[in-house]
This record gives sequence, C-alpha cells and structure tokens, in this order.
Amino acid sequence: MDRSLLPTEADPHPLYKLTGEERKKFVIRSFTTTVVITLVLYIFPSYLWLESLTTKTSYFFLELFGFHPRYFIYEDSYQAITKFDLALLKLYDPTRATYPAISLDTPTGRSNFLIIRACTGMQAGALLVGLIWATPATTHDRIRSSYVILIALFIGNTLRIAAMIAITTILMNNFGLAYEISWHLAHDWLGRPLGFFGTILFTFLIENRGVKILDTITVWMDFVMGTKPKAEKEAENAEKTEKTEETTDESN
Repeated sequence: MDRSLLPTEADPHPLYKLTGEERKKFVIRSFTTTVVITLVLYIFPSYLWLESLTTKTSYFFLELFGFHPRYFIYEDSYQAITKFDLALLKLYDPTRATYPAISLDTPTGRSNFLIIRACTGMQAGALLVGLIWATPATTHDRIRSSYVILIALFIGNTLRIAAMIAITTILMNNFGLAYEISWHLAHDWLGRPLGFFGTILFTFLIENRGVKILDTITVWMDFVMGTKPKAEKEAENAEKTEKTEETTDESN
C-alpha cells in the first residue's frame, strides 16, 4: 500500500492530488478491488445461516412491537423462484428450496414473509466492505470499519424488516387493504427512504473511522467525467500564465 495516500491531519484528502497515470492506475485498481470483493461476498457464500439469523432477530423485534409472529421454514418449489434467484441458488446449493419465514394473522388468514438472500442487506454490506478495502487506510482502520458497518447494517436491516412486516399487517388488519398494496406501501414507500438514510449513516460510520470511501468515489466520478484534479489545473494555469508573460515580454 502506498503510504503517501493515507489521510493525515496535514493532508486529509491525498487521493485528490493524484494526476495522470497514477490516477488512472488507482481508479482501475480500486474499482476492480471493490467489484471483486462485492461479488465474492454476496454471490458465492450460502446465506441460509444469515437468512435464519435475520428472520429470528426480526421475529424478536416484532414481539417487542407487540405482535405475535410465528417463525417457520417455508417449503418452496423452483417455479416460485425468480430466474435471478435460481441462478444464485445453483451456484452453491442446486437442491435448496426452503427459506426461513415469519407469519402473522391477517383478515385473509396468516400472511407469510419469506427472508431470502436479498433481504439480508448483504448487497449493501458487500459493496461497503469492498469500498473499505479498496480505499487507502491502515489495516486496523479497515478491519474496524468492516465489523462496525456489518454489525450496524445487521441491526438496522432487521429493524427495517420488522417495521415493514408490522406496517403491512397494520394496513391489512386496521385499514382493510390487500396484501399486495400494503406490502408495496411498507416496502417501497417506507423501505426506500430508510435505505437512503441508512446509507448516509453507514458512510458516516466508515468515514469517522479513518477510511475515506467518499474520496475514492469522488476520484472515480472525476475520472469518468474527465474532471482534472486541482493540482493539475493549477499547474496548467501557471503554465499558461508563464507563456502569456513570455509572449508579452517578446512583444515589448
């Protein structure tokens, strides 16, 4: 690791000073690292254990909210699984067709809420860990940021799941809405804003531990948009000024 890229009090954003070939190499290296770590962490492991833990923790929060959930294992068939989920399942367990689930009483009977891989929050978790290890920082800060963000993500995600299930049930039981409409309101209208603000919070937790992932993202964006670093702009302006002065002197 190039220690000159580590943030210090005197130079908190050293990545912004990268120019030319060094900048290009950093963008390629850091982006590749992020993508590889994200794919390895999210796609290949079997997440049945995390799905189960997520379901049981969400069940615990629902009980705290005053609901009476039931935890069970849902038996499914491949006909009910999307093609994308089926492709992921075949990567590590082609025979699996069971998911941990929660059910609650509603006017139409017991409504089931399956917790699948996408519900574990590991899309965001894998991406954030990838960014952490692609960003210049000390190993200690990277490790600390990784476990802090995964713990915070797990707690926040299970609370989000419990809240969405609770709101869906309330809309069905108290307002007579159908399951599809209730879930859409809870999942999309509530879940997305929570995810947005959650991302801001998680970024703050990472940045506050000395891993400047926003600097890495900024360098990526500037590189793609062709924006030149401040140091490079200042050098070009100085060169132009010098040429203008030389031209003036020759004219005189």
